[in-house]
Amino acid sequence: MSHPITGNRRSVLIYSLVWLMVSAVQGVLYLYILHFPISVVVTDALISNLLFGFMGLLAWYPTRYIPFQKQSPFYSIMAHVVAGIIVMGTWVLLTIGSLNLIFSEQEDYIEFLNQTVVWRSMLGGLVYLVLVLIYYLVSNNQKLQERSQQEERLKGLVRDAELNMLKSQINPHFLFNSLNSISSLTMTNPDEAREMIIRLSDFLRYSLKHRENEFVPLAEELGRMKDYLAIEKIRFGEKLLYEFDINRECEEFPVPTMIFQPLFENAIRHSVYESVDPVTIRFSCMSDQGYMKAVITNDYDPGIPSMKGTGVGLQNVRQRIVLAYQEKGTVHWVGNDGVFTVTILFPRIFI
Repeated sequence: MSHPITGNRRSVLIYSLVWLMVSAVQGVLYLYILHFPISVVVTDALISNLLFGFMGLLAWYPTRYIPFQKQSPFYSIMAHVVAGIIVMGTWVLLTIGSLNLIFSEQEDYIEFLNQTVVWRSMLGGLVYLVLVLIYYLVSNNQKLQERSQQEERLKGLVRDAELNMLKSQINPHFLFNSLNSISSLTMTNPDEAREMIIRLSDFLRYSLKHRENEFVPLAEELGRMKDYLAIEKIRFGEKLLYEFDINRECEEFPVPTMIFQPLFENAIRHSVYESVDPVTIRFSCMSDQGYMKAVITNDYDPGIPSMKGTGVGLQNVRQRIVLAYQEKGTVHWVGNDGVFTVTILFPRIFI
């Protein structure tokens, strides 16, 4: 924790100006009330006040290293009393000794100086007490700010850990399905299996490359999703169709990496698998009142029982959106009249 005054140029300037003003006030009083020579007035004011200002800076360290303990306040009070006596004693001795040495021939002033030792000490002790209280307030404020920053960092670490956990649940799921598809194709169509391996390696390279970079432009993310759909199309052929309708304004919008992959995987798993007719997966994107609205739809036959799933994909996407956008983004899905629709609202305020 840095010194609240010396650690900031502006604070040093303000602190110095305050003591110069105090010196000026004291000089005026000495000059017009006590009628001392101006050389004596200026020297006394500067030495006593600027020296006290320096000693006042040292008062920070007892405050910094002697925390006030509610359980044992007596120890803290006594420690500050001792520190105050040392600081004030040093200031009085240096001030009185210096002025006695400089103006040894000014008998009237020396007599006045020696008579003011007590009230100088009392006034200095009062100012020291005020400085200690100010330092305590500053110290507590700094501790609160540091604690708040630590809490924000911890929240960020927790959020990143949760996001990484969710991504680690999604990626193996997709990888296992793709490897099973490749295994089937090696026996029936080796050329397509080879093409699928190449596309899969490109897709996984993208996933690993952006693992640390949580957001990428929508156009880049959808480019990789098209690779994913091309991988699946090798297996399903004309049963799988897909269309993209992207507003130009949406192309550069940053989105979490791999956010759409589980949604496309879910559409294939619960529609293409059971259907004998071609199934079209549609993706559209547009601006919508402060949000970027992404919609994924797919046909399905409500009369055919869907494959049972754990719902991990949809729930993970929802949770990732909540975490990434601090609960300002939303994910909704609904199945109606043979069309399953997933709608994601990405808040534009996070751009």
